[in-house]
Amino acid sequence: MIARGMTSRGKQVTALIALALMLFLPKHVECGYPGGECGRDGPFRQVCRRYEVEPMGFYLLELLVERDLGFAYSTGETCR
Repeated sequence: MIARGMTSRGKQVTALIALALMLFLPKHVECGYPGGECGRDGPFRQVCRRYEVEPMGFYLLELLVERDLGFAYSTGETCR
């Protein structure tokens, strides 16, 4: 909720801070980057894939350049 007495400059600063914080939110990405191809056969006829949990800002950059930039909060492998 925005206070009634907030100036337009205050609203702009608040919006910029909110946008900057959104870029640090975690995003689960299969295969390391958007659109990546990966997978291997795992135990019991499962397919195993690499994943990364990375900031939304890096996800958007990887979407533009179509390659892995090499930064992630965590990495791992999941089998389904």
